[in-house]
Amino acid sequence: MTRPDTRRLIIFTGAGISAESGVPTFRTGPDGLWHNHRIEDVCHIDTFEQNYELVHQFYNDRRTALQGVEPNAAHRAIAELQHRHGERVTLMTTNVDDLHERAGSPDVVHIHGNLLELVNLAAGRIEPIGYEPFDHRTHPPHFKPNVVFFGEAAPVYPDLFNLMNSLSSRDLVLVVGSSESVLQFCLEAYHGSQGEAVILYVDPTEHCPYDRLLGPGLKPYTEHFRLGAVEALSEDSPVRAWIDEWLAR
Repeated sequence: MTRPDTRRLIIFTGAGISAESGVPTFRTGPDGLWHNHRIEDVCHIDTFEQNYELVHQFYNDRRTALQGVEPNAAHRAIAELQHRHGERVTLMTTNVDDLHERAGSPDVVHIHGNLLELVNLAAGRIEPIGYEPFDHRTHPPHFKPNVVFFGEAAPVYPDLFNLMNSLSSRDLVLVVGSSESVLQFCLEAYHGSQGEAVILYVDPTEHCPYDRLLGPGLKPYTEHFRLGAVEALSEDSPVRAWIDEWLAR
């Protein structure tokens, strides 16, 4: 158990980190997961039952595709930080893939679920499926991919809110490869807490709608590093310098 005065690193990762391994992001367009699919047909709880076969085929395809990609250097760098610093590092991801686990991360909180699991709705339990396709014809019709659909609340949200509300001056928050909405959540959670946490936002886009809220002299102290995930977590990057110095104190 960490001491109350121990410095912590809280990492949020999102689609950007896995995109650098070749995993399509959940977006529209020819390179996105929604290409040839409507979001409301394959990822909305209100249409799940009527599109049962289509939904399972969509996620079967996602599991098959996941087998063909590997963790990248950013995944491995995060795993190394976890092994080196133990409970001082908390990893939360909005990704539903297993690239963090395959990179060696010992503890991963999946905010939006895990693609390699099914929810048995009748029994109220989660069952592993791995990379195997789910055959809806040989199972009763009460299995759902363990992915948080639109219209659902994520089961881990209460824990996430509690974590963010506990932020203090001993905490460094790293948001890498995540959408601007995750940064917005971190900023709002910060202002709802009594903390003085530092937030590092890693995203290669030139402009962020929240840039006006970021920078030295503002609270929380937040920097926008316009880097990809792999570059940001490389040994000689300014982001790693921040992390290493923070955890060395």
